[in-house]
Parts: sequence; C-alpha cells; structure tokens
Amino acid sequence: MRKIAGVVKMWISDGFIWIYVSRHWPLFLGLLSFSGMARRSSLSTGDIARHCQVTPATVVNWIKAGKLKVYTTPGGQYRMEVKEFLKFLDENKFPVPEELSPANERRILVVDDDQQILDLATEALGEYMPSATIETSADGYDALLKIGSFKPHAVVLDLMMPRLDGAEVCRRLRANQETRNIFIVAVSGLATDNELVRKVKRIGVDEFFAKPLNYEDVAKALKKLLKVVG
Repeated sequence: MRKIAGVVKMWISDGFIWIYVSRHWPLFLGLLSFSGMARRSSLSTGDIARHCQVTPATVVNWIKAGKLKVYTTPGGQYRMEVKEFLKFLDENKFPVPEELSPANERRILVVDDDQQILDLATEALGEYMPSATIETSADGYDALLKIGSFKPHAVVLDLMMPRLDGAEVCRRLRANQETRNIFIVAVSGLATDNELVRKVKRIGVDEFFAKPLNYEDVAKALKKLLKVVG
C-alpha cells in the first residue's frame, strides 16, 4: 500500500489496482485493471460452494472455523487461491472439479486494439475458463511477438486493427510451421461484410464471432477447440 498525489490509499488485489480518492465527496472507489497477463487465480465463496456442492453459508462457516485459507478483498469479500482450494479438496477427499484440473490448463491470447474489450474478455473468459492463463495484446505486431514467448494454445483475434490487421496476423500464423496449429477465433464488428468473412475462412480461422461478443459462446467455442472439460 502506498500514498500518491490526491489519493489516500492504493493497493493491489485480484489483479486490480484499487484506489480511494479523498478529494471528492462521497469517497470514490476507482478500479483500474492491469493490461497484459491476467489469470483467474482465486475463487469466491460462491465458486467454492458450487464446486463442493454446499451452500455459501457452509463455506463461510468453514472459513470461520479455519478450515479454508482465505484472504479478504478491500471490499470485504472472501477469496481463496485456486492452489489452496485444490489442497483443501485433496486433504478432505473432495473430487477435483474438471474445470480446475491441471489437465484443463490452457494459454489464451486475446488481441484487440480496444482496451475495454481486452478487459471485458479477460474477466469473462477467466470466469468461464478459470484454469486458463490469459494474456492480451493491443495490436497485431505485439501479438506476433507475444505469441513467440507466451506460446498460446488459442488466439482470440480482432480482424480490424491499425498497423497490422487480424487477417494478416492469421495469415502469418498459418504460414509458420511453429504456429500453424494454434487455434484462431476471429472476431469483428463488420460481420455483415461477406467478403471479410470469406477471406478469413480462406486463411483458416477456426471460429468466427460478430461483435458485440457473447463471451459465454466464445468460451464454449474455445473449450471445444481446446478439448477443455467442464
């Protein structure tokens, strides 16, 4: 925690920067998301209850009894690290949910020049695919560089971007022996452009979605392509 100009407190939790600003009334709680890598590494009491097939009240009782190793967010919510939850399941002979199984761990790169979409996609896909590691890129050139180091199993790729568009990124991935097998889910706000759709299909995208995105549908497509169970 540290002080910055005009700000009472700043701290980091759950992949977000939380800020209390003192110069305005009522107090304003700001939320700024990190760009880049974001993996959902913690679970809420609701998540834990769902996985253990108990009520949230039972989970809270476990927490109060010291059975669950949790931490509290600035908003007063309980969170538990996935690795601690898996340890709890093992110690108490609970089955490991398939969606949290290490066998379901996948790397996904989301590429879009709109930061708001990157933030929404990271959060939503993290909810639907909690075992996935998600990184983001804001343009095609950065995406190609990140693909080399991150080595994603799948790329969610916006087709209309400045500098290097998604269609060209897709073409380069398919032309490279090391990246040609990466699954590509293309997205675009120009879904009515039939020539664009035909072009990306010729290049070899695996799925295509029109904006605004239904992230549940995108997650289902990714799970099917990546053979993720749950």
